[in-house]
Amino acid sequence: IMFKLVRLSCRVYPIWSALGFTIMLTITATAEDSSSIAYYSTSQFSVTEFDREMYLRNAPPEAGGGIGSRARNLSALSDLYAIKLLALEAKSLDLLSEAEKKWLIEYAISIELIERYLRKMVEDKLAATDWEAEAREQYIASPEDYRMPESVSLRTLLIRTEDRSESEAMRIAVDLLDQAKQPGSDFTKLVTEHTEDASAAVNGGLMSGIIRGQTVPPFDEAAFALRTPGEFSEPVVSQFGVHLIQLVEYSPAEQLTYEQVAQRIINELKPIRAAQYRRGLQEEARERKLEGFVEHTEALDGLMSRTSDGALGRKFSIDPEF
Repeated sequence: IMFKLVRLSCRVYPIWSALGFTIMLTITATAEDSSSIAYYSTSQFSVTEFDREMYLRNAPPEAGGGIGSRARNLSALSDLYAIKLLALEAKSLDLLSEAEKKWLIEYAISIELIERYLRKMVEDKLAATDWEAEAREQYIASPEDYRMPESVSLRTLLIRTEDRSESEAMRIAVDLLDQAKQPGSDFTKLVTEHTEDASAAVNGGLMSGIIRGQTVPPFDEAAFALRTPGEFSEPVVSQFGVHLIQLVEYSPAEQLTYEQVAQRIINELKPIRAAQYRRGLQEEARERKLEGFVEHTEALDGLMSRTSDGALGRKFSIDPEF
């Protein structure tokens, strides 16, 4: 378990305490194969490959596999060097009693064992889950979550009002709209030549898959009033200027079938179920009473008499950041 005594600037992994360092040395001593590679050495300690593996054992996996980025690994080695140096200095101060050392070592080892146990139990439960049944139940319970909203694809031209009056911008827009409606007119070309939106000039003003609420209200209202591809709205005024809008495609709202979203639902459910299984295992451990369990009410009453109402303390959670 890692205790956050020190955090170096720009580091992402917590520094272990002197006790954690002692545990690490104990484990390291039993891993001669990985310890044969040393990255840093002093007359008193080394930073080895096994140290790096253990330190990063619970780090999020890197996309694409491998052992992670150069920055992450170099940061870990730097942290490990600082851990060992500080632990060496702290050790001489005799800051922990033997009883404290024993308890903390047992606690640290227990937490690591529990983390690995819970991970295995959750993996086993996930493997045994009927994801087809789970996904179908989710789909039936919340069909509204699997609807494709009404959307439009548009081509737009903008005349800004920052350096001209609204009436002047409207006059320019009306003239361009008249040109766009002429037989054989190419609105994409007009957009490229006349729009004052730099990004629209590059792609001919195309906006694909817009759903209600994604654009400013006047633009939104005009765009979703169109139904026929090629149809133009009247010039629309917004805080950005005057817009010309042509409908490219209108897509009504659609209920997706279960088959279309089954894999998506499963992908969404897996991390949710994993967290639920993990919490369930921890809650069950709180409630399960082993043979010979005794609740010593007199001691408990004495503890209660020394406590006060207030915030809850730390709750059992296999997480070094809890």
